[in-house]
Amino acid sequence: MSSHALPIYRRLAVQLGFVVALSTALVFGATGWLLVVHERDTLTRELTLRILAETRSLSLAASAPLLRTDPELGLHPLILKALEDNPDLVDLVVLDEGGLIQGHRELQQVDQAWEATRGRELLELPSSEAGEAWMQEGEIVISQPINHLDQRIGTMIARASRRGIEALVRSSVRKMAIIAAAGSLVAMLLTLLLLTRKLSPLGILRDGMEKIGDGRLDTRIVVRQHNELGLLARLLNKMAGDLSEAQGELIQKERLDRELEIAGDLQSMLLPRHVASSQAYVMAAHYTPAREVSGDYYDTIPLSDGSVGLVAADVSGKGVPGLVVMAMLRVVLRGLTAPGRAPRDVLCEAQSMMEGTMGKGMFVTCMYGVLNPNTNRLTYASAGHCPPVLFDAGGVRMLEAGGKAIGMFKTPVFANSVKQYEIELDPGQSVLWYTDGLQEAMDSEGEQLGMDAVLKCLHDSRSEDTETVLERLVNRVEEHRAGALPTDDLTLLLLRRQVARTREVQPV
Repeated sequence: MSSHALPIYRRLAVQLGFVVALSTALVFGATGWLLVVHERDTLTRELTLRILAETRSLSLAASAPLLRTDPELGLHPLILKALEDNPDLVDLVVLDEGGLIQGHRELQQVDQAWEATRGRELLELPSSEAGEAWMQEGEIVISQPINHLDQRIGTMIARASRRGIEALVRSSVRKMAIIAAAGSLVAMLLTLLLLTRKLSPLGILRDGMEKIGDGRLDTRIVVRQHNELGLLARLLNKMAGDLSEAQGELIQKERLDRELEIAGDLQSMLLPRHVASSQAYVMAAHYTPAREVSGDYYDTIPLSDGSVGLVAADVSGKGVPGLVVMAMLRVVLRGLTAPGRAPRDVLCEAQSMMEGTMGKGMFVTCMYGVLNPNTNRLTYASAGHCPPVLFDAGGVRMLEAGGKAIGMFKTPVFANSVKQYEIELDPGQSVLWYTDGLQEAMDSEGEQLGMDAVLKCLHDSRSEDTETVLERLVNRVEEHRAGALPTDDLTLLLLRRQVARTREVQPV
């Protein structure tokens, strides 16, 4: 990671803060737009009703002059006074029954024909109101009849401007914009503050893992929480400290090779030195890393009730980052295993603890199961790992598995994908757990060995003892590879009940 880049937790906080601020601005904007539309409509209606009342009074005053032979002499001062008293009025015209102008602010317009035009938007008036109102080029136009003794003798046309309304609306928009900006800023700052505080340990762990992976072994990760994150930080510090101390003793020209050798030794220390066997069950294991440090992991964990936990896992990354994730997984699984705990629950809890702590693009496939020697039942669950193989003298078949890898998806999605299975082992039956370095072993042409060849090898050697079965599988891989360098780690874990009835695998 570039030294100038923001830590992951701050980047996440900034991104979420921006989303919250944008969402807040959109909500304020949509709400403000609705309020502005409502305010404009309300003010327009109020202005319309006020002008309507004004024209109704003016039409009563205009009836007497309109009956005279020279109506313009009485209507002209009436119109000028009305325009002066009401600044919202733009124009006021009085028409006779024939549609000729009899009253106008400009006397030269008298006896001219009035060109009647209608806007598209008709304003609805209460049924008790006489006259009509509509919009024309942004202005309110009102037509008010002029009556004398209940007979219509003319029409008064009034035009009113909405400049005052638009000024109020613009003022409201400015205020809402200021409130929206302030609210968005406050929401973003609060989000940044809260997420930065809550997610800071994740960023510290991520930065520390990347630094250790880059070879800066003097890195010390400080996480003060007494939880899983604190445990991981202490484990990483111990590993980094051990490697750094060993690195100081190396000769300069052999420094890199020696670091990898130490890391490989550390990985060997994390793997079981031997697998437990008993009179009823025999276990055997094989592990071959493709490089000095691999991402494969297997384990046998004795439980206090006599049961045995079995683990096979494969980390997507290689080298030191893969080793770090493998060590994290080992600590997590050994901390979670306990008598009576379902394998599916253990994997789901491991996913929850490791979510977001691995590097970008890294994930872990894992198979975890519990063998109960008293009931001869093997209960297991898979997190995207290779399906196990069951074989005995009667034949070979693959068992069910599935599930999504740890660290690839969020915990709820992961939990929905993981199922638990149970099988009762008959005497003589064997179960093989393995990593994809078995069936995906490639020759110099890039052709994989394939699962069919693996199953045939197991079928041909099913009557052999466990050590011989593993030896034949390893020899088959080497035969197919034909001298080509290994491209992936190879891990095998074989369990056999000593003496033999097959039951179908059923989801639990």
